[in-house]
Amino acid sequence: MRNFTTIESLRGWMAWWVVVGHALHLMGAGPGGGSGPLDNIPRPLFSFLVSGDTGVRVFIIISGFVITHLLIGKQESYQNYLLRRFLRLAPIYLFCVLIALLITDLYRLAYVDNPLPVGREMRIERFGQEQENFWTHLLLHLTLLHSVVPDTLLPYASTAFLAPAWSLSLEWQFYLIAPMLIAVVLRSGMAAFWLAVALVAIKFGLHHSSLHWQYEGFFFLAGDLFMIGILSRMAVERIRQGGSGVGYMLLIVVLLLQVDIKAALIWTFFFALTLCEIGFIPVRSKSVAWLHRILALNPVMSSLGRWSYSTYLIHIPLFSILVGAYVGYVGTDKVSQLMVAIILVASMPLLVLISALLYNFIEKPPIGLGKRIIAKQGQKTSGSQIVQ
Repeated sequence: MRNFTTIESLRGWMAWWVVVGHALHLMGAGPGGGSGPLDNIPRPLFSFLVSGDTGVRVFIIISGFVITHLLIGKQESYQNYLLRRFLRLAPIYLFCVLIALLITDLYRLAYVDNPLPVGREMRIERFGQEQENFWTHLLLHLTLLHSVVPDTLLPYASTAFLAPAWSLSLEWQFYLIAPMLIAVVLRSGMAAFWLAVALVAIKFGLHHSSLHWQYEGFFFLAGDLFMIGILSRMAVERIRQGGSGVGYMLLIVVLLLQVDIKAALIWTFFFALTLCEIGFIPVRSKSVAWLHRILALNPVMSSLGRWSYSTYLIHIPLFSILVGAYVGYVGTDKVSQLMVAIILVASMPLLVLISALLYNFIEKPPIGLGKRIIAKQGQKTSGSQIVQ
């Protein structure tokens, strides 16, 4: 089953967009931050760089695409599928949450005591809620379903301890029901249409209900984004089988019209590059081919994409350790915005190295374990059939 290098690289771009935005927030750069030499960043540029929520939305679309790709390319039981998905997601998630818990004091220094971060008041309130409802938050996080809980019931349920992990909870929710969703889409174009309508309607209803989520961490708040990814992969499959895929494409366009415009444009562009990668769209322009290589078809971006889960989860703990140590050393009244910026910029190569190590030593071994367990089950099944 072939991989899509363009999609893998897109993950890398989106993960590092989130990292850059969070670094700017922490150093207090741009409008709304502390006073300092970095506040001269032009507002449009700053607004773009810190809109990492767009990157997460693209991540969600990618997940819909990738899981659909896996499910239509590999026939396996729901039990085996879920085991493989759990071993892909849970180990790196639990490891990073544990690190976040162990460095709570450094996080407090970097994000709560430090006077620079944008949105500091929210972080102070969230830190207080984490401490007040520690065991409730911890138990929810251990289920990997913490972002299902509305903030109206438990404030900061989705972002306690390790804020980016809310999207891992969303991902796990999707994994649980993805086979059913994709089975519906496979039935017919009309079934896919009505499923999309239902997901959009439920999202609209939740947005106008009395419940509130800080982020779109509940599946039905992001179901339309997953659906875009699912339909995109189904369109590829339809074209591969000799069909047109026009119906799926039209439905994708309709869904993209009601999401974040930046996310829609990014996905449209990279999906077109994906169609180029697999030969469905011929590339006759040398400049387009060059751009494709720079953005996606190169080992650097594909590696960053492969390590993107680790990058996405570990960057806040890394920032907390480095900036927290600095704040603790100089004192909160002597924190320099320029020095925090230097520390964060210097941390980027370290983040790349740590991400690679985490991928190879925390992410990959459980993935291999899942494959071995399933292979053994297959051998036992074959053996029992021979005996019969």
